[in-house]
Amino acid sequence: MYWLSLLYLLSATPGQTSHPAAYWRAVVRDKFEVPGGDSAARLAPELLANLGSIDSELRDDLTLSILTAWIYQKKLLGPDDLRPMTRTLEGNLRAGIGEAGTDTVLRRSFSALTLSVIAARDDETPFLLAEEYRELLDAALAYFHDERDTRGFEARTGWMHSAAHTSDLLKFLARNRLLLPADQARVLSALTAKNRDAASPFAQGEDERMARVAISIVRRADFDRDAFRAWLSTLQVAAKFPDPATVDALRAQQNVRHLMTALWTELSVDDRPSEGADFAKQALREALKTLF
Repeated sequence: MYWLSLLYLLSATPGQTSHPAAYWRAVVRDKFEVPGGDSAARLAPELLANLGSIDSELRDDLTLSILTAWIYQKKLLGPDDLRPMTRTLEGNLRAGIGEAGTDTVLRRSFSALTLSVIAARDDETPFLLAEEYRELLDAALAYFHDERDTRGFEARTGWMHSAAHTSDLLKFLARNRLLLPADQARVLSALTAKNRDAASPFAQGEDERMARVAISIVRRADFDRDAFRAWLSTLQVAAKFPDPATVDALRAQQNVRHLMTALWTELSVDDRPSEGADFAKQALREALKTLF
């Protein structure tokens, strides 16, 4: 790893307190090996700080890829490292919340996406305590509700995609052993509210990412069929053509319809055996028939 240390020394400037992008590019090229003489735990806070960068390469291609590798794939960060990281990321979800059209959404959105990697890690190798899981679930649902910046992709900054990234987090939280049956209705209701209340139409794959949250629920052993059926009833109402028609009402109606059709597609192409998924598909089919 001598060449990597040399690369950093050549790229750094006097007084610089963080590594340049070239350092992180080298980490990615070296298949996410930690540079010699350093540790994933020591470098992680710097990576978390990069989540708010307007540089899409640094934020998305480098930082997120490295964090995913170190948290989930290589598991170089242990529970004692992930707990303070989780608290930091939960705090990031509230930084600038309520703003729309500003760059602060990047830190919030990519913090949610990084939390989804931690949640996936906990699904595979559990380490979260029940109270830690509940804090994370509550933080995710609050952020999903409160985030007003629903832009997907822009040429200047790349992906923002807060609705999709938070859906990824909820998808993994909905698979978790610590999710209570009563939480299923909370999560499903959050999907309805997001589609109904969003200030702009979802047009960059958000519907598919949200549908996968519901998929995680219907495939649970403790799947609450009554809660799911009740949820479909609320979707049916929201998906009917509005009278009177207004711009806001039509946007909400289309968002909900797209969620329902995305869920139908996801259920139809996933052929893994599941009684819950079979029930959900049939119930959704009946709900969709009333809309056409």
